[in-house]
This record gives sequence, structure tokens and C-alpha cells, in this order.
Amino acid sequence: MRRVTIEEFDERTWDVLEAELATLATLLIEDVDACTGLIVVGPSSSGKTTALSFLEGLDELIYRSDDVTPASFVSHDASKSEEQLRKVDLLPKIAQKTLLVRDLSTWFAGEQDEVYERMATMTTLMDGHGYTRDSGSHGGRGYTGSEYRFNFIGASTPLQPRAWAAMGNAGSRFVFHEKRGTTDIEDVVDAVLNGTSYPEKVRRVREAVTAFVTQLWGDTGGVGSALMEPHRDPEVGVVLGYLAEVIRHARAQQSAGSVHRENAFRLVSVLKTLAQGRALLYGRRHIEVDDLNLCARIALSTMPEKRRAVIRALLDPANGGTLTAADIEAATGLSRPTAHKRMEEVAALGFGGYIEIDRRETKALTIDERFVWPRRLDFPVF
Repeated sequence: MRRVTIEEFDERTWDVLEAELATLATLLIEDVDACTGLIVVGPSSSGKTTALSFLEGLDELIYRSDDVTPASFVSHDASKSEEQLRKVDLLPKIAQKTLLVRDLSTWFAGEQDEVYERMATMTTLMDGHGYTRDSGSHGGRGYTGSEYRFNFIGASTPLQPRAWAAMGNAGSRFVFHEKRGTTDIEDVVDAVLNGTSYPEKVRRVREAVTAFVTQLWGDTGGVGSALMEPHRDPEVGVVLGYLAEVIRHARAQQSAGSVHRENAFRLVSVLKTLAQGRALLYGRRHIEVDDLNLCARIALSTMPEKRRAVIRALLDPANGGTLTAADIEAATGLSRPTAHKRMEEVAALGFGGYIEIDRRETKALTIDERFVWPRRLDFPVF
């Protein structure tokens, strides 16, 4: 499956597909209550919806919807009877499946209050115990119980700052994986003129995915059947904690000089569950450090875009833990004033210090020792 994906597309597409499959596989794990939500984020035409389309041959495990809102899960249409509403409610249709939404841009559009309301609804839904609503026309209705747990995989263009603020309501229930497109025009032209047709490329990967996942579901016994074992390497816990702290600090909200960070327990839990999902893909019932490379890609994607390049550059061990504005200009293309602004912001988030490093009053961003990249963890390439 990996070989076919790389042959037909590239390594970056495989990285995203692996994250999607790990998310899918978390439904197999015994004693996991909460839903897992993965959002593939990237610019238009970067291939993120293509990566989602590889899952569409899994008819029994996937429910695709291109026009879903949080209100769709439990309907309260006054013109319909209770029997009719049960036929249109989304939650029973996706129970113990993975909901696939190819375009989430409308979820993060509109007024700030509307975005907050949508995320508040998703917070309750993704606790994994059902959802109930009240209205004047139908009173209280909905569904409760762990059998209404589901997973969520979506795609979106980069989120605006107000959307990241609203994501604070959903906390760690959603994590992200960046998908970049190719910038080499020669590769693009060669693929269009001489390569296999796009539908055929998608078909080949989709067939490999369908065969693999069908066998995985059969081998494990289906939803909730995989009893996971404790990890055997103590470094696993250390790295999980480190990556959770990266996300907590990187997508923290700043207001009035204060920094507001999300719950660490939930973040560690979602990263652990995704690592277990990846372990299942490779035929194991325990997490190894290698599984955490997926979590590393997620950690370095789950942050506002304006902070992302500077945080990645600071954490990259190749840069030695110290960055001047000139270094950031060269690495990110940011202007000098913007580079200084981002350096100050990243320091305020807790990643390090923003200090003078020589007699010329050169300012640099220096990494806090808590955020030195783990020695046994590969630094992701996007």
C-alpha cells in the first residue's frame, strides 16, 4: 500500500494517508471512549482531498458527506415527524464508522459566535457518548451511549486566527496534519503529459487501501476488539508528553498578556490513541518510538499557520536551538519586522527566550531546554 501510494503520488501523500489510516484504526481499539478527529490542512490544489478519496472504497466503514453541519447530527426540523427525523439524523448513520468531510471551510466561516457554537457542538459529540438536543417543536431528542462513538476525518484550507480561537472550545478533540503540494513545475508538467491518468492513479491506491483495511478489520475482529498492550520502551511516554506540550504551547491563546493552554491529559490521550492506531497498521499491539513519528508530524501541524514556520525552525535540531531574525528570514521568507514579531510571540508562548546575543544588540530566539527535540525521534519533513 505504501509502495503504490508513493509510486502514484509521493511520500508526502503517503504520510497523510498513514495518518488517516491510523485514525481509522483507532476504532478497533478496546476501551477507547472518545472520538478521534483529524483535519488535513493545506492550500488549494495541494492534494488533501485526493488523500481523503483513497478511503472511499470502504463503504461499510466510511460515511462521506460533503455538506454537513454540526446541526445535522440530531435534527429538529419542525416540519418533520419523529419517525422522519430519525431517518435524516446523521449520528446513527456514522455510529462506529468514520465520517469523511472533504471541505470544512464552511465550518470555520461566518461570525465568531457562529464558529464557537459549531465547535461547542462538536465538543459534546466527540466525547463519544452520543448527543441530545432540545427544541420547542420536538422537545428533547437525540442518542446516548458509547455505541454512538465515531471518528472524523476532514480537509480544510489553512484556518484563520478566529478559527484557531474557536478550536479552543473543542480542545484536543481535533488534531491536524499538513499536506503540501509540489512546487516543482517540471514535475507537474511531466506528470500531466507522461504520467498515468489521475483517475487511474487514485483507483490503484484506493484498491490497495481497501484490500489492506478489509484484512485489518478481519484480523482484529472489528470495532473495539483490539486489546492493546503496555508500551515496552520508557522513551515512548517521554516523547508523548513532549509532543503534547508542543501542541499545548503552540496553539495556546494569548489575550491581555496571558497565555491560555488546553488540557494536557486529553492531548496525551489523543496522541497515544493515534500511535496505537498506527501500531495496529504495522501488526503490533504496543506502541514503539517509530509510531511517534506520526505524532510528531501531527504536533508540528496542529498550530496556527502564522506561528508554524518559526516554531518548526526553532525545534529543528539542525538549527542548534538559536535563531536570529536573519535565520528566520532565510528559512521562512518572512520580512525582518515580521520575523522579530514572530520571535517575540513564540518566546511569549513559552518555547524559549528572546534575548540579545552580542554587543551589536542582535536579538535571537533561543530554545527552552524543555523543547529540545527528542534524540530518537525523526524531525518531520513536510
